[in-house]
Amino acid sequence: LEEAERKRIEDLKEKERQRVTKELELWKKQQEDAEKQKKVQKEGELHQEVERLKEKKKEKMNKTSIPNEGTSKTRLKPTKGHGSYSMFSENLKEEQLPAPRSAATIKINFTSRVFPTALRESRIAEEEEWLCKQAEARRTISADLSELEDLKEEEKNPDWLKDKG
Repeated sequence: LEEAERKRIEDLKEKERQRVTKELELWKKQQEDAEKQKKVQKEGELHQEVERLKEKKKEKMNKTSIPNEGTSKTRLKPTKGHGSYSMFSENLKEEQLPAPRSAATIKINFTSRVFPTALRESRIAEEEEWLCKQAEARRTISADLSELEDLKEEEKNPDWLKDKG
């Protein structure tokens, strides 16, 4: 009984899914058709506008007459510069590109510093004092190596020695 009920519910769900899918596809198709109609309408309007502009231009050309039309012809001289090429030129990108830069290697030498801070941020007196203390500590350690050889590892640990004291 439970299986029959589940099967019936699954069938109802599947039918509903199919119905909704068909409705969704129909809606999408209507949206696409509406967009196509808008595009066609816009193209028609643009075409009409272009035709109207062409007619106005022809009317202006017919109304205005140029005196001495045969005697003077203007020639456009090609000039070099920003305005010398048309925007429809195939070589437009090539004409606009500047010459490539020459490659070079720049060598930079930094002064050596023990501290990670920049020299402009450092305190020279304090740093020199610290370096002197470090050098002195290294000298005492190297002098005491013979004495430390016979000590155990835990006896070398200052924390252990402190706790023992």
